[in-house]
Amino acid sequence: MQDLLRNVSSSYKNFSSGQKKIGDLFFKEPIFLAFSSALEVGKRVNVSESTVIRWSQKLGYRGYAEFQHVLQRKLAEERFEQVEESDAQPAVEQSFLANLLDADIASITQLKQSMDEDQLLQAVDHIGQAKNIYVTGNFFDFGLAHFMTSWLNLTLDHAELLMHGDGQYYRQLSALTAEDTVIAFVFPRYTKSVIDTLATAKKQGAKVVLITDSAVSPAADYADISLEVLVNSNLNIDSYTAVHALIASIMRFVYVKEHSKVKRNLAKVEAIYMEKEVFI
Repeated sequence: MQDLLRNVSSSYKNFSSGQKKIGDLFFKEPIFLAFSSALEVGKRVNVSESTVIRWSQKLGYRGYAEFQHVLQRKLAEERFEQVEESDAQPAVEQSFLANLLDADIASITQLKQSMDEDQLLQAVDHIGQAKNIYVTGNFFDFGLAHFMTSWLNLTLDHAELLMHGDGQYYRQLSALTAEDTVIAFVFPRYTKSVIDTLATAKKQGAKVVLITDSAVSPAADYADISLEVLVNSNLNIDSYTAVHALIASIMRFVYVKEHSKVKRNLAKVEAIYMEKEVFI
């Protein structure tokens, strides 16, 4: 990325007034140029599409598309960790998609290296022993919470989604006891509502299994068990790939530990599937 910045800087004095506007936008918001058309860039700084194309040509590229491809690759090199493989091509030759996928692979690799299996097993024990299981999270984490609740309810048949704003929320809070376990997904951006939910859960005596991004997460103070997993947030798009890998691991451990119960419940559902001819 530095060589591209130097190229634009050294060429800046030769830009027209309109091209300097594009250069200024590049220094300020390179991501906008990386993912916007020449027409959109021109509209952003009040110049023509052809001015944007000529600007990229003045930098030595055949056209804006070639410049944009290079910029995307440079941003990927700068923002994403590379996974070392003996037969991998040099990072500079990888596509932008390859870098995105490598970032997700790197986050799973980090999870593999950092996860405390004893902590995970304790979390599974809390889930298996709970009279009732409640799953909560920030509203950004609703999909994670809903997915895990659905699977736990399918296999253990006593899980509920506990989300602020739901009509059952306060009834569920009031019903929490020391026999229950709350599973909480708490990733940035942290919300006051989920912290308040966990504070109430602890006050009611419930066990809290926290799945979060950091030991300094504001939810950590309320956790009996804390499982930390990286969320890749490059380019302002959160990737929960490693979180899904952790969820799958928990589910598999639950399946093994509570095998008889899980097998029995799945068999009941499978019987209904067949009776209703659900699947083709």
